[in-house]
Amino acid sequence: MTDHCPACGYVPEKRKGKPRSVPQNKRYFAMIRAAFSHWPEAHRFQPLTEERLRKWLQAKAGHAVVNTIDTDGMTGEQIVAALAAAIMVADPIHFVSATGKRLHIIQSMSINFDSLPHLAACALFDDVAQVIEAETGLKVDDIMPPIRERKPGKVETFAEVPL
Repeated sequence: MTDHCPACGYVPEKRKGKPRSVPQNKRYFAMIRAAFSHWPEAHRFQPLTEERLRKWLQAKAGHAVVNTIDTDGMTGEQIVAALAAAIMVADPIHFVSATGKRLHIIQSMSINFDSLPHLAACALFDDVAQVIEAETGLKVDDIMPPIRERKPGKVETFAEVPL
């Protein structure tokens, strides 16, 4: 097997370090589903979807980009224009916060396999588990379903559909 394209000569970048683990990724999303199912009704943050909860938890764990708008000295129209511009370029799932005269647009960073290496994913997933425990008062191990009861993957689901 060659390390370049015979037609154009392109040489793909080699990934450094240990590759990400698919079972680890599946466990992470099962943890998010479990947290969503057990999310306290009285919590100040009420996610509408598992994805919104995941991105909020990741941002809370520090895996986020924060765009800050300092509104000191701005007119109302300038504040609205600056906020609108910041929201237009933000991820569709973002969070807005304010402290003093500053507005913050918070976006969770990507966790795709190409942008988050294995060890960084391990650290993030552990941090998210700690955030879940701090926010809910529940131990992640207690709310996780046994492996046999976890949601089947798409391959297993579609394999059951007769063609």
